[in-house]
Amino acid sequence: MPDKNHHNDQPIAQPDEDRFGIDPFAKALASSIRKMASPEGAVIALNEPWGSGKSSAVNLVLYHLREAVEANEIAVVNFACWWFRGEEALALAFFRELYAGLGPSIGERFKKALPKLAARLLRAGSLARSAIDVTGAVGAGAVTSGAMEWISGLMHQEETVEKLHADLSKALADQNKRFLIVIDDIDRLSPDEALLIFRLVKSIGNLPNVLYLLAYDRRLAEDIIAKRFPSEGPHYLEKIVQAAFELPEPRQSDLSQQLLERISVICGSPERDDLVRFMNVFNNVVVPELKMPRDLTRLANMLSVTWPAVKNEVDLGDFIGLETFRLRRPKLYRAIRLNKAKLCGLNYRHGRPSETRVSAEYDRIFLESKERPEQEALRLALMRLFPPLESVWSNTIYGDDSAVQWSRQRRACSKAHFDTYFRFSLGDEALPKGELDELIERAADKEFIRSAFRAALKVNRSNGTTRAALLLDELNQHADRVPDDSVQPLLTTIFELGDKLNVASDEAKAFSIVDNQLRFHWLLRTLTLERWDLAKRSVVLMEASNTAALGWLTKFANSAYRDYHPTGSNQPSSESDCLVTSDDADKLLSRTLERIRAASRTSELSAQRELAYLLYRWRDLPDDAGAEVQLWTSEQLASDEMVVKFAEAFTSYMWSHSMGFAGLGDTVAERSIRANVSMLQLIMDKDRFRTRVEELAARQDLSKAHAGVISEFLAAWKRHDANPND
Repeated sequence: MPDKNHHNDQPIAQPDEDRFGIDPFAKALASSIRKMASPEGAVIALNEPWGSGKSSAVNLVLYHLREAVEANEIAVVNFACWWFRGEEALALAFFRELYAGLGPSIGERFKKALPKLAARLLRAGSLARSAIDVTGAVGAGAVTSGAMEWISGLMHQEETVEKLHADLSKALADQNKRFLIVIDDIDRLSPDEALLIFRLVKSIGNLPNVLYLLAYDRRLAEDIIAKRFPSEGPHYLEKIVQAAFELPEPRQSDLSQQLLERISVICGSPERDDLVRFMNVFNNVVVPELKMPRDLTRLANMLSVTWPAVKNEVDLGDFIGLETFRLRRPKLYRAIRLNKAKLCGLNYRHGRPSETRVSAEYDRIFLESKERPEQEALRLALMRLFPPLESVWSNTIYGDDSAVQWSRQRRACSKAHFDTYFRFSLGDEALPKGELDELIERAADKEFIRSAFRAALKVNRSNGTTRAALLLDELNQHADRVPDDSVQPLLTTIFELGDKLNVASDEAKAFSIVDNQLRFHWLLRTLTLERWDLAKRSVVLMEASNTAALGWLTKFANSAYRDYHPTGSNQPSSESDCLVTSDDADKLLSRTLERIRAASRTSELSAQRELAYLLYRWRDLPDDAGAEVQLWTSEQLASDEMVVKFAEAFTSYMWSHSMGFAGLGDTVAERSIRANVSMLQLIMDKDRFRTRVEELAARQDLSKAHAGVISEFLAAWKRHDANPND
């Protein structure tokens, strides 16, 4: 079928459209039909399943008979049986087509004999009342103005079926040409209608110079006959059909090549770097499911509808593989769609061959076939689409870098991209490719980056986090695509935004510690550590930190300093892992102290969301900064508003699950509230702070919000007093 008709399921009509080797067979069959001498009701059958190309073969046979038709050697009567519904309409239409196709060539004798024979054959059933309509009258029993004058007495004629058949035979035997009656698409009929076609052909049978070419699925036909005539089975058809043929099976390579060409037209070609993986998926997932030409056409038609919706948002090979399963293995497709957690991510615990129980569970969920060869083929196909399954069915375990790579490639095995393959739209777990490309392309445009993050902070995703977290995650995964000269402007912009990005909604709950500042820390390392040596990245990072937000500058300076001066028993980092040089790390501390001192003289410091962290870091800075912190906090305790801010700053929340017995623990995390007061004396007068908190708790004039903060903090502090280790 031509590529321009890739969405069309119509059969081909000319040899130059043949892509699957049908034409040589059709040409040979047409030649045999033309050379057949004096046939008497010979029935030729094309036996193939629906979608195998029977209609194309019929069309090609007729194409190669054109010469004989033009020479008046053969007349073709093409009965489109599937246009008619119901046995009555179908039988009536059959005789009408014979009447219209054979009558003009044979004359009055035939024109009288065929309607009468039809009437006799139909008289036995409920179709008798419409037999009069054989010649084409409209409506049951109606007669058109030009109908033959013998019609009115048709049902009263006493000629036998045998005599009428003999009259027809004589009329046809006198002909110099033959009549080919083609009945295609018997597969489309209901069982009773399909059986009627065989009965009609059998009833007319043995007419001189008449051939039948029938196209149907033999297996379905034999099933229908076996139900109606249990004693007959396949013998029923053998009594009707003299010659039955199967179409030559299309070569798998031809089907594959045609599908690749259509994929190229519909979806484009895979990127050069992805070609090997694409072909692995194509050969192990798609090719085994291509059995006949219609499979190819149906898949191409599906892709023409579904691909435009997710173009650029999914991996081409994975998408075509999953669409193939949707078409050919709907049960497996549903199992995949419902088991995201089992198919995505890294299942380290499943990496040992001895874990047969886990493997058996996956077999039960995903392997619908019980035949071992097919099971092995499906395992391979599924592992091509979902590499984490190799930790279940083989002995391969992938690392975190693989998970990052799968996400970058927008693979189906990536948690962020899995749903896109089934919703046919991009969810909020991934950034549209076009938007990501623009973000990277314009990374040096400070105003663009600033606007992008500010807008992202206003968009909440279904998991409760903002879109800003997604931007940071995507930039981190694609950091190597950011041009060298864009790194410093990008970092400068995000350094400036640092504290605004530090929003509570983007902090992970339960056992995770991820927040936007940690995401940013990962990003700056990904952008610089593998790209430049220590001297170069130190220059870039020092430049970016010049205008950094206070909270982020403090965290960045502390991280850079700890590379050289770790706490506890930790060893200093190697030079390849340090962010800046040792001298620049010291300069960062001095820069941070200056910024905190300046902020303490305004409302900037007290407005910080991570006020507690900043106060402890201020104390750790050089130049006897500890005394400065004590003095500043002492001054602030005189303010009711600052006491409330301190209470809020030293309140933290923890989430925990109870494990329970036999795995019956809680299904959700429980939040607990803690007062972080163990080290409070290092930065303020702890007793005075407690007194001030209790004073405010006894007050009745606090706002509801402030009263809630104070009450929650004081209760947590009292629990800490009772159990300091809790």
